[in-house]
Amino acid sequence: MTRSNSRFLLLFEILNFLINHDWFFWLIGKFNARGWIRSIFLSYPANYEYAREYAYKFRIGKWKIRLTGFLWQNGKIVIMFSIFVVEEKEFLKKENREKLEEVVRYMEKIRRLVRADEKTFAGILPGLLLKRKIVDKTPEADITVSIIIEAVELVKKKIKLDEKIPIVVLGGRGFIGKMMVDKLKSVQKSDIYVVDLTGCNDKWPGRETRKIIINVARYNTIGFYLHMLRAGDVILNEAYPSPSSGVVSKIKSLNCDCFHIVGVEAISFPQFTQVYNGGIPCCAAWNSGDRNIIIKKLT
Repeated sequence: MTRSNSRFLLLFEILNFLINHDWFFWLIGKFNARGWIRSIFLSYPANYEYAREYAYKFRIGKWKIRLTGFLWQNGKIVIMFSIFVVEEKEFLKKENREKLEEVVRYMEKIRRLVRADEKTFAGILPGLLLKRKIVDKTPEADITVSIIIEAVELVKKKIKLDEKIPIVVLGGRGFIGKMMVDKLKSVQKSDIYVVDLTGCNDKWPGRETRKIIINVARYNTIGFYLHMLRAGDVILNEAYPSPSSGVVSKIKSLNCDCFHIVGVEAISFPQFTQVYNGGIPCCAAWNSGDRNIIIKKLT
């Protein structure tokens, strides 16, 4: 952890002590008549390294909601909170359902206090919460899908791909994947192939055929399919975090292009780290008509 990060951690420890209270959020709500605060967002770290960017060691593994940042996108504020559960499998355990419900209740209470339009959740949480009927809508899923569709068009233009190039969707039977496949089929001229680790997969395009592979599964899923790539293929990763350096090196050695969807151009305090620097993730963004999406080339 760098010295600057250490200062941010101390600052947010102080901020949480002073202002992470109902009375403060109520006060913010009184001054939010013009709707400057658009939404509140709950994140969680993908791994221990990400967790240490935002919390001291004694915070990691805890479910307590902490204020961790402020985002400024297209003239509106998003307030970011985090829980520091670093293992996604903790969310899936039946015995933790009550903890998930409490997290959602608290986020809804904050949303009402600050008079924000919506609350959003990171990672697997939107699909899981909807499946368990803890929430009844997922605005972050809609914007994520729309950003991915835009990113596909950006990549096609950037490296001059054929408009009808086949598209393979990794994780195409998951929560985001199903929505995205439906949308792709309605707006793309390409053949769409659905691949998922759960089985019941479409056959891949022929090995001689150049293709775009979109990853909306887990971040390490790409590694399972490296043997299916051919020179010239294009990987577009949306999963958090971005592919590991080892996977990126293997993709590069196969003469394939690899891009990561960062999200939306915005200002964040503190800045997001690593590949997300300069933007905010799809699930944290709000659906502004004049947003600018960011993709970063990894190879």
